[in-house]
Amino acid sequence: MTMMIRTFCICFLLFPISIWALPVDLTKNWNVKKGWLESEIPTGSGWISLESLPLVSIKSQLDFPLGDLQKVTMVKPFLLSEIDFKETESDVFALHIPYLSNVYKVYINGEIVNARGIVDNNHIVRSGYKRNILIKLSRNSLRVGKNEIRVLLAAEPGEELNYYKVFNDFGSSIDRYTVLQKIEDEYIAFMLLFLYFFVGIYHALFYWKRRNEEYNLYFALFAVFLSIYMYFRSQAIYRWGLDPFTATKMEYFIVFLTPTWLLLFVDTFFRKRISPITKGYFVFSLTLAFIQIFVNRANSVMLLRVWQGSVLAFSIVLFYITIRAILKNNRDAKRLLIGIFFLMFTAIWDILGASGMIPLQNLNLSRFGFLFFVLGIAVVLANRFLRVHKQVEELNANLERKVVERTNELQETLTRVQELKIQQDGDYFLTSLLLDPLNDSKKSRSEMIGIQSYTKQKKEFEFKGKTKEIGGDLIICDDIVLNGKKYFVFINGDAMGKSIQGAGGALVLGVVFLSFIKRTQVILESQSKSPERWIKECFYELQTIFESFDGSMLVSVVLGLVEEETGVLYYLNAEHPWTVLYRDGVASFLEDELELRKIGTKGMAGDVRVRVFVLEKGDVIFIGSDGRDDLILESGPDGFRVMNEDETKFLQVVNESQGAIEQIVQNLQSVGSFSDDLTILRLEWMGTAKRVGNISLSSIDSDHFVYSELQGVLESGNAEETYRTIERMLVSESLEDDVRINLLREKAKISLLLKRYDSAVESLESIFPYFVTDNEVLLQLSYAYRKSRNIRKAVDIGERLRARDPKHIRNLINLIECYRLQKNEERARKILKRLGSIAPENLQYLKLKESFG
Repeated sequence: MTMMIRTFCICFLLFPISIWALPVDLTKNWNVKKGWLESEIPTGSGWISLESLPLVSIKSQLDFPLGDLQKVTMVKPFLLSEIDFKETESDVFALHIPYLSNVYKVYINGEIVNARGIVDNNHIVRSGYKRNILIKLSRNSLRVGKNEIRVLLAAEPGEELNYYKVFNDFGSSIDRYTVLQKIEDEYIAFMLLFLYFFVGIYHALFYWKRRNEEYNLYFALFAVFLSIYMYFRSQAIYRWGLDPFTATKMEYFIVFLTPTWLLLFVDTFFRKRISPITKGYFVFSLTLAFIQIFVNRANSVMLLRVWQGSVLAFSIVLFYITIRAILKNNRDAKRLLIGIFFLMFTAIWDILGASGMIPLQNLNLSRFGFLFFVLGIAVVLANRFLRVHKQVEELNANLERKVVERTNELQETLTRVQELKIQQDGDYFLTSLLLDPLNDSKKSRSEMIGIQSYTKQKKEFEFKGKTKEIGGDLIICDDIVLNGKKYFVFINGDAMGKSIQGAGGALVLGVVFLSFIKRTQVILESQSKSPERWIKECFYELQTIFESFDGSMLVSVVLGLVEEETGVLYYLNAEHPWTVLYRDGVASFLEDELELRKIGTKGMAGDVRVRVFVLEKGDVIFIGSDGRDDLILESGPDGFRVMNEDETKFLQVVNESQGAIEQIVQNLQSVGSFSDDLTILRLEWMGTAKRVGNISLSSIDSDHFVYSELQGVLESGNAEETYRTIERMLVSESLEDDVRINLLREKAKISLLLKRYDSAVESLESIFPYFVTDNEVLLQLSYAYRKSRNIRKAVDIGERLRARDPKHIRNLINLIECYRLQKNEERARKILKRLGSIAPENLQYLKLKESFG
């Protein structure tokens, strides 16, 4: 008997075993050795005693070669009594292992009962780690008395090599299956999972209906991601048969982004914006989530540790945002703070427990912490609902009164608007009354010029039953006399701005222009001006007036005169649409370049140029504002408009309309609708005038009697004899007008050559009406007057030529000499400076410059 006791004690010391009945505790007294040993008895050298799980607590004693696959064998004996077998007659034995990593094999009494993962050529080709391993054990593999459990584990370098002591508060043990089966009962987890999932869907629908509340979207993503993460942490994930490492990558992707959605929610909920810190954390988490997909398990675990550390910093930011909202008296923040505290506390507990940095058990508490957070959200939403409901009740209680008050306010506003509209229309009406006498093309009584006009202002209004128009377009026509000749004067202007602003500009333009005309009609001195000078002075007067508006009012104009007897048109164009000539059924532009900016432009560069054009009988001139070109070709419901940009379209319309102004307006409307004020002035010269061709005397036909008399003197080159011969010929009354006029012109040239300046003046004055557009005749006449000492007349004609051609070099030199003879040094120097800017290398300019010092 004593011998039996001693033997039992020795065996007990060598092989510590449990002496208790079910359940059998497997958390203590293990023997561990490197390598996979399927049958070696755990005695002798190399075996390490593990007093208590987890295995990682003695991993430092297991010196694995660098880079080799890490393999260990764990052996533990345990006892089963006859009572245990009797208790399981209606049940089965079951083995529970909280967690094994990575590849493992489990043996009971030398018989393999479970294995997971594949090792090939000393490398893991398929992972096998698993949580809450529950294995049914056959009664035949167990025996009364001593039994043995042997676990073979393998992991790659850097991976977790471990046998957990406990997981979710369930330790490693052997017990009846009906007892251990509760480990797989996850009713609470799945209830919470579905609750969180539907909470997320609920808030997603909120966002779908109210897109401006972005926090609903982020909260929905947070709840859905959390529910998916909980599913990955449940035992149900193993039913899919996924490779454990693949499932882990999916789990990490979800869990890395889950806190980010919470931070985005809190940021947008309290601050209505996403801060740079939140954006940075989102990019950081997203980067980790994608990187871990492409790395091995060892690096994946390292990335997990990095993320777990970032969550601690994330929690600080989360609390900072919430507490700051509380300090700003946000009532919702106070209610959410408790839920956030519970959520972060449980999440940090689980992270610390999972990381192993602190000896805490990972109890998976965050699923319950989120429940508190959801309840906090529910309280916030309920309070918001109550506040809205209270507001609705207040609105309903005072709805009738507020409707009456609002109706009265609207009525008062409408009345005020109507009063202002009446005042505005009154202002429009008074302004139109001022404009109507000015905007008149019928003041002229010309019998030689047919006048037609069309005016359509864009702004229409009604005042006291009268419909009127107001705008910035203006047409004025009248008659004046200059140097005993009757002229038809006209202006077509387009003032900047719409309605009242444009009308103000047109009013100033009309008053100043009519004032200038009236002075010309009344003051005899004003009637002694040339048409070029009259236009030039009128333009400068208008420019002086509008320049005082400091650029806030600009006007484009065509201003001109038509000599009724001869049909000579003098005009200038200041950034107005080009003048159109309709001759012989063809429309064309008279201008080909922009010469002047709008009236009122400050610092206007360039000299004023007056154009001269000779009209033939039946010629029609069309002058119009830019409303003729600014046509809306098409327009869409969104306000988009296609505008006409082809200036030649008006020429086509004039040709198609055969010069009829009413048809022109109709055809313009068929092209597109008007977008601006429109004025069109039609002038038709119906007179006749003698036109003389510029015939050279040497080209007279040989049959002509003049030819025989002139042939000799022209060939001799004797100027004096030629002069006398021409004088003798001019006495003849049988000369044709063209020949007589050209003989006078030749006489003028020879007179200048012979320095008979009075004779040159007489000849040039007599032929000028026939060569009104010939600038050379004007230059010769001014020169002849200067040489005959009629300086005033020479200056007048020279300035007339300068108005036509400001860059005529010989005329500028002639004018400088004229002003010097008049003792007008200031004027002479001004023209000299202008000459220098045009022809700085001209020899005569250099001599004049030297003479002025």
